[in-house]
Amino acid sequence: MIEAKCEPWFEVYASAVLHLESERTMERVDAADAAIQARLRYLQYDSEHHEERQLMKDAQRTLSFLRRCP
Repeated sequence: MIEAKCEPWFEVYASAVLHLESERTMERVDAADAAIQARLRYLQYDSEHHEERQLMKDAQRTLSFLRRCP
């Protein structure tokens, strides 16, 4: 999982969840989701990276929750 945390998507995701009091929260959430989607497309035909895929799935759940919060 350490490798996944070095991926660009994780950096954008961390920024979104660590700066929740910002007026740019939704912008960061959208950027994180886009980065995750891009990484998933890149890994589409790769049978490895199971831990990273799980981490991205968890991250997507968190982002979905943040979108529902007022």
